[in-house]
Amino acid sequence: MLNATFAMILTLAGPAPTGQLYASSEWTRDHAAHLLRRAGFGGTPEQIDYLHQMGRRKAVDYLLNYENEPDETLPIEVSRGSRPDRMARMEMSEQERQREQTRLRRESAAQLTRVLDWWIQTMVATPRPLQEKLVLFWHGHFTSGYREVKSSYLLYQQNELFRKHAAGNFRDLLLDVTADGAMVLYLNSQQNRKGKPNENYARELMELFTMGSGRYTEKDIKEAARALTGIQIDPATGETTFNRRQHDDGVKTFLGRTGPWGPADVVDIILAQPATAEFVAAKFWTFFAHEDPPLNVVHALAKTLRKNKYELKPMLREMFLSDVFYGEKARFTHIKSPVELVVGTMRMLEVAPRDTLAINVALRQMGQQLMQPPNVKGWDGGETWISTSTLFNRYNLVGMVLDGTDNPRERYRRAAMRPQLEATLGGEAMDAGLVDAAQPPFDPMPMIRANKLEAPEAVVDYFVRRLLQREITQGRQQILIRALKDELPDGGKIDAASVRLLLHLIVSMPEYQLG
Repeated sequence: MLNATFAMILTLAGPAPTGQLYASSEWTRDHAAHLLRRAGFGGTPEQIDYLHQMGRRKAVDYLLNYENEPDETLPIEVSRGSRPDRMARMEMSEQERQREQTRLRRESAAQLTRVLDWWIQTMVATPRPLQEKLVLFWHGHFTSGYREVKSSYLLYQQNELFRKHAAGNFRDLLLDVTADGAMVLYLNSQQNRKGKPNENYARELMELFTMGSGRYTEKDIKEAARALTGIQIDPATGETTFNRRQHDDGVKTFLGRTGPWGPADVVDIILAQPATAEFVAAKFWTFFAHEDPPLNVVHALAKTLRKNKYELKPMLREMFLSDVFYGEKARFTHIKSPVELVVGTMRMLEVAPRDTLAINVALRQMGQQLMQPPNVKGWDGGETWISTSTLFNRYNLVGMVLDGTDNPRERYRRAAMRPQLEATLGGEAMDAGLVDAAQPPFDPMPMIRANKLEAPEAVVDYFVRRLLQREITQGRQQILIRALKDELPDGGKIDAASVRLLLHLIVSMPEYQLG
């Protein structure tokens, strides 16, 4: 839906001014908080203060040049899975082959839970928030799902590919995605052979990944599919290869250009189309700023992208520096995705994720199952995140972060959740070693003591600013203060249980759903 909208906007646009977007030097603490919410997952007061004292340009460059920060991505061992060689498989009985397939499926599903655990841990702990936000962006742009790919190893490799190219060169990323093992299986490139082309990847490459609908013909799809033949996974090694015997090296006419095109030629011809830079710019603006990007903004960012030969950093820098990025239409208008909601809550409260299996099931309930987007279009986002059922699940998930999962209520809910765990990840995944992990309850007392918060009024003000990062009406502030006072034990001394109740009220406010 969004891709069609982008294409329609650009089709109807007509001439619009292009050039660098205006960027002033105005830089408030609220600006710094907004940048961290959008170019990351939100920040602590200390992180916001750190960016604020830098000024706008240095703060943007600090996030963009994340390579200067240590790579603290958690180590993880991911295996392709040991398979018997071809001769051994030929000697197996049908029953033995089925047992072998079951073993491989069980190992891959169990490994998937570890990969998902690793990814959530990485998003919460990373000192490179923009890099991880971009990994999430690319995962929703170049979609692949476990149900179709059936390989946790290949999905992990794709995730690392997005991390490698996160803010790099779009052409390089596009070439690598075209030959990515998960993508080859997800969009049937394995079946795209000389004389029998499969058009799936060619179609989505243009419609969803680069140009948008209406910018090409059915003939272009057929010719691109021919040019993309020969990209296959070698069953002996599991690696992607270019099989020249299965590549159609004949002459093709694609987007008005004629020649014996191959995969790299298809990418270059697509990138030469003006619509491509505009489509990509609009997609970035919608994800990081707001929906319905202004035409002058799209054209300016597209011009920067083309001028820099599809290097992404100059476009991102222009976007994050621009005044319009910090304008009223952009601030507190973005409905947080489920991942942004849980990762942002954990980062703002400095909570380490422990029960990531329950988190992943909750993400599925809220409509954002990592490594299993709903379809090749990815997640629509925006208002689609909110419904009666998903809103209830959003409150429950944040409540789980606050109360932990090692309590009778959560243990009961977890037992009831087991069928969903099996449905989500497959029963084989239940042996992954993460099933019995428990999330401890959030302890607010270190923050209370460090900030010398003794009065209920001070506690409310501190956590409203920390979590909502905006002012609320005096009336609502008083409601929170009264609620906290009513929960305090005899003597009125601040305690952890009372503060957790206060936090429940804050994160249940409509404002908390927006970033």
